Parts: sequence; structure tokens; C-alpha cells
Amino acid sequence: MVVVLRSVDFDDPEIVEFKDRIGSYVEQAEIFGFTYRLYLNEDRLVGIVLIGKEPFQLFKPVGTPLIRFVVLDYDQSEVVLNQLVDEVLSLAKERDVEYAYLNIPVEQDKLAEHLEQIGFQELANRYEMSRSLDESIGVSNQLRYEQIERKDVNQFFEYMKEFMSGSPDVVLSMVIENFKNIPEAALDGWYQGVQAYFVYYDNEMVGILDLVPQAGFIQNIGVSPAHRGKGFGTEMLRFCLNLFKETGSKEAGLGVHVDNKRAIHVYEKLGFSISRQIRTMIWWKST
Repeated sequence: MVVVLRSVDFDDPEIVEFKDRIGSYVEQAEIFGFTYRLYLNEDRLVGIVLIGKEPFQLFKPVGTPLIRFVVLDYDQSEVVLNQLVDEVLSLAKERDVEYAYLNIPVEQDKLAEHLEQIGFQELANRYEMSRSLDESIGVSNQLRYEQIERKDVNQFFEYMKEFMSGSPDVVLSMVIENFKNIPEAALDGWYQGVQAYFVYYDNEMVGILDLVPQAGFIQNIGVSPAHRGKGFGTEMLRFCLNLFKETGSKEAGLGVHVDNKRAIHVYEKLGFSISRQIRTMIWWKST
């Protein structure tokens, strides 16, 4: 069976027809100077490809050419989905990017198999977890939360290296390592999009925390290695849930590596359950 996917580039007047459907994917990318291309099977939107340079994902140092792509319609046939990733790989080689990646649900095993056949490999395997915020969440006053200022952003990421150490999440390690030399505009964007905290017990810093209250999403919770096992991580999590509830969120969400059993156990004790499992598949130019 031969399927011909049609592409529409970001500067094509036809792109206006799809703006409402792709807005959430392209808004941040456009801030970082990315261009993009849509792939369609007849009139059905199959996927979107974002083309630019770090610091969009930080799998590599700032300035590294990359492609991120998103499958928008998993109801397409196996033939169509395979052709989509083949087209993206051809584009990656044509544009001479250093890597191309996508996130796919774990149940898309046939697509994952084809990706591996053409040179992709698994970079990460994560659970997305969530819980409702119907009931009240009790929070003690043993910890003090100091929201960081813009001038503290670089220091925050320095602490993150230490306080997030030991995580099996390879992606997190890559992001922290490649955080160096990020343009100030990108740091401004990160700071404006999150609430980040230094967390203290008495006058000693014991943790870091960043979250997106308007989305009810916890990005990172880190506890100093010297203070692990004391319940601080659980208490910080309660702080997040209470804050989300106070700001009107109906649900809280987070992501965690499937091998981070200790963290998963803590999250489940506080009412989180697994919503879905996502694999990050990546093609490196050098492999």
C-alpha cells in the first residue's frame, strides 16, 4: 500500500486552517525561533515537525540543531505512521540536525519497533501520574518555602544538580548538564512560566521545587542527599497539592521515570495513580 503524505510549511498560507489545532505545539517553539512543517494524509493532520536549535530541549548544548516531532493522529494506519517517521528522518538528514526525537505512548509498540529499525533508540521511559484535588490536603509548617527571584535562576539549577542526583532519569541529567550558556531570553521564559522555590528546614536549605500552578503540574522535587529519608519530599509534595487546590486546579499531575520506584511509592501514597506511560525515542546523527 502506497500512501503519499502531503506537507505544509509554517509560511504557507494554508497553515492558517490548522492554527487552532497546532497552537499549543508551536507557541513556545516560535519564541525560540523554530520553524515547523505539518504532514497530512489527504485532509487529516497526521503530525507536526518542529525544526530549530537548542535550548528547546537541552539534550545537547545550546545551539545544537534539532528536530522534535509529534504524532497527532494515532488512529492512522501502521503504514501511514511508519511513513511519517521515515519522512521526518529524511528531513533530519537533509537539514543536518544532530538529533530528532518524539514521545510516544508505550502501547504504540509497532511504531516503536519501526523507529528502532530505522535507527532510533529509547532515551527515556516515564509514567505520567495524576490525582484529583477534591479533598483538603494537610500541610505542616516544618518547612519554609522561599520563591526564587530572577537573579537566583542559575543558582537554582546549580542546586538542582545536587538535589536531583541519583535519579534514574537520563533526560534530567542531560538537561541539567546542558543548562550552561543558555541565553538570557530563554532563562526569562523559564522563570516566567514556573514558580520555583528554595526549601528550608530551620535555616538550612534542604530542597528545591519548581512547578506550574496554573497547569497543576509538578516539574521537579529535589531533596538534599544529606536530608533524604526524613519525609521532606512528601511534605513538599503536600505543599504543591495544597497550592494547586488554592489556585483552583481540579487535578495535579507529574512525570516520573518508570525505574524511580521510591518516588512512585511516595506519589501513590499521596493518591497519585498512573495515567499513561510515555517513551522518548531519539535518533542521533552520530549513530
